[in-house]
Amino acid sequence: MSLKHKIALFLLLIFTSVVDVQATNPLTSLFKKDSLQTEPKRYSFFSTRYHAGRVLQTNDFLRGENLQEEPITSFHALAFSYGVQTAGQKEWHHVLNFPYYGVSFYNANFFNSQELGYPTALYGFMGFPFKRTKRSTVGYELGFGLTYNWQAYDPYRNPFNIAIGSNKTVYIDASLFYSYDLTPRWQLKTGLGFTHFSNGATKKPNSGLNLVSPFIEVNYSLHDRPILIREKQPDYLDNYELAVQMGVGKKQESYKNPEDEELKIAGSFAVVNFSAAILKQVSWKNKFGAGVDITHDTQGNVKISYDQEGIPVVHKSEDFLDLMKVGIYGTYEFCVNHLSVASHLGFYALRKSYPGQQPFIYQKFGLKYHFKNDVYIGLLVRAHKFTVADVIEWNVGYRLKWY
Repeated sequence: MSLKHKIALFLLLIFTSVVDVQATNPLTSLFKKDSLQTEPKRYSFFSTRYHAGRVLQTNDFLRGENLQEEPITSFHALAFSYGVQTAGQKEWHHVLNFPYYGVSFYNANFFNSQELGYPTALYGFMGFPFKRTKRSTVGYELGFGLTYNWQAYDPYRNPFNIAIGSNKTVYIDASLFYSYDLTPRWQLKTGLGFTHFSNGATKKPNSGLNLVSPFIEVNYSLHDRPILIREKQPDYLDNYELAVQMGVGKKQESYKNPEDEELKIAGSFAVVNFSAAILKQVSWKNKFGAGVDITHDTQGNVKISYDQEGIPVVHKSEDFLDLMKVGIYGTYEFCVNHLSVASHLGFYALRKSYPGQQPFIYQKFGLKYHFKNDVYIGLLVRAHKFTVADVIEWNVGYRLKWY
């Protein structure tokens, strides 16, 4: 199964698990005021968002080493979304101050279509209010999905684009927003967002793209928005859990041929990771813990040599210790019902030293979804320096809970 299909399936599972599917007829509710006797079970909305912002200059391609011989500094984008506003039917609606969630279709223009294309994203999002008043809301929004339609790096047709090495990447977005209710159905929203594109080193080069942009958005609700009265929920009963998981991934490594400085791919490398962690959930939203990673990485101590004709030869290490590393990490999870947004900060406690080794400190960021039988699945991006992706880990695990 391709990266595109895996991420699409993962997003579909998460979205359908959060949404309580309920038929809605938009034609009958478009201009008709809601009856006071019937409360909709689903408060759906449609929105259009416009971005115009800056491309952060994080690699030479963006700084001007491209066909145009000019820095790529700006972009604009348009997103169309379908969302659901929670209305208090479940405990977590009140705990999280009535968040909203949905799916978006996004298209961007970097004014360099020959080398970057017109990337298009499909992603899921959730918005979390900090504070609500009668007609306005301040909060933050998180988005995660898949971007495709890139004009990716090619050594002959697109040799300068070291930012994007594949025609599909992960889309990650975080933003702060302010919204104002113009009417019971129309809403105006503005804010500032940060967007990251990367393929998790599944294909190299993969320097990635980072964007910062203000945005403006118009929302239309299919029903009058509900009156949101937050009810105090019972105190959360602290619990502990032992979470054990297995993860797999694949990545590439690249190097420059010393003869002609041409970028070459050193082949694909498999990664298998076993992780065990003790966590404590201290509230409806917050979970903390620490754990250990045991990783088998076939990229360990890879070397490049050249034959008599100057053709590069990739040598993968057969030394077991070259391929193994043990990491210790602390973790925090932001919990939304069965879904967790997970972050790890760790260091390699045991590993063999060799030239070109990755930094001592590493990070992981991603999502976990817990089923009712305590089995969970997850997607974590392992990175270093908080910006350079190493590998995407697809995880399956089990947790044992106690109080």
